[in-house]
Amino acid sequence: MIKFRPHHFLCTLSFEGKGYSPEFVKNYFEIKNSLTPETVIEIVLDTADSICQPCPNRQGLRCATEEKVLALDANHAKILGVSGGEQLSWGEALDKIATKMTLEDFHRVCAPCGWKELGVCEKTLRDLKNRTSTKPRK
Repeated sequence: MIKFRPHHFLCTLSFEGKGYSPEFVKNYFEIKNSLTPETVIEIVLDTADSICQPCPNRQGLRCATEEKVLALDANHAKILGVSGGEQLSWGEALDKIATKMTLEDFHRVCAPCGWKELGVCEKTLRDLKNRTSTKPRK
């Protein structure tokens, strides 16, 4: 089962191949390309997830920037309404991002992230919200 830190939900949607090392990029693409709406993921807090495994910033089960990462995870978990140990489908995770993460929330909770300045995550969030707002309701 793929383990996800809450802040990696949006990161995964936005991932374009930039990363911390070639191994990290390869692993991230493998994870991203394996996800379907039915893929079950497990949420982890306070520990490295499947995406973190080859990251050169990983120190055991922690991150070299652990304080920042813990804050990102706590804020994303609160907004998305998820908790550690919870299992949900990738489709459910996408629905949570689309319906619960506002642009204002994104700018506030992702402010400490160095990748935010690229603008990719904001565009991805806007696109996701536009797609889901025009999708017919069941």
